[in-house]
Amino acid sequence: MKYSSPKIPEGINTTDENPLKEFAILTSGVISVVIALALVISYSLDWTSQFIPFSYEESIAQPFVDKYTNERGEIDDYLQELADKITPLMSLPDDMSIKVHYVDEDVKNAMATLGGNIFIYRGLLEKLPSENALVMLLGHEITHVKLRHPLKSLNKGMIISLLSAFVGGQTSSDVTGLLSSTGTLTLLSFSRDQEQESDYQATIMIEKYYGHTQGSIELLTILAQQNNKTDIGTLEVFNSHPELQERIKFIEQVSKANNWMITGETVAIPTKISNAINNQ
Repeated sequence: MKYSSPKIPEGINTTDENPLKEFAILTSGVISVVIALALVISYSLDWTSQFIPFSYEESIAQPFVDKYTNERGEIDDYLQELADKITPLMSLPDDMSIKVHYVDEDVKNAMATLGGNIFIYRGLLEKLPSENALVMLLGHEITHVKLRHPLKSLNKGMIISLLSAFVGGQTSSDVTGLLSSTGTLTLLSFSRDQEQESDYQATIMIEKYYGHTQGSIELLTILAQQNNKTDIGTLEVFNSHPELQERIKFIEQVSKANNWMITGETVAIPTKISNAINNQ
């Protein structure tokens, strides 16, 4: 029997389709799968965040807090006292605590981070026209903590690391380095829905506390004014607050729907606190 090596026909491994078209189809398919996975992971992580103990979140944040806070003074104590007064009106979980920190920097911002830590900057605090506006600000940030918004808003990869560390029984120090070195806790931003929900719950609280919602409008008006400025003292994350005029209208509509008084008597920030802020 004779064996021969037949000639392979030309074009057997080619196609009439343009290779760029095939690449585009393949790429779009991969992108679609990635987007679908990202959506599934996003919703899954939002749901699973409620199962991460708050105590673990506190331990993750503590090294960051120790690094970026100084010795507490009378302004810190005043802010903490106000927060302690309003938290009973906000139905926080029993294991959740709020810690307010004053930051002596000319930055017009406030932020809620992991572990119930809230930072209020001098640049914003000295712009507030009343204690009512300050209470609204605290209530807004406390709501972010209550609803675990800081945890949900972290980079999804960071959340996966935190969950993996918790499930695997790793210590908080295993992921703390990444948090503190990248400044992740200072770069949190919240979605439109999260901001609106925080406005809503804080307004419910302030109406209970004062009997009217003027502080809500005052705070959002100040934020809107500062949002239109581009001075170097305004953090970029501060400008991420979505459509502040729409948020003001929302508070007005909520107040009207619930027959809440929009205007009322305001309380001044104590003179000694104002002097301490302005003299620094």
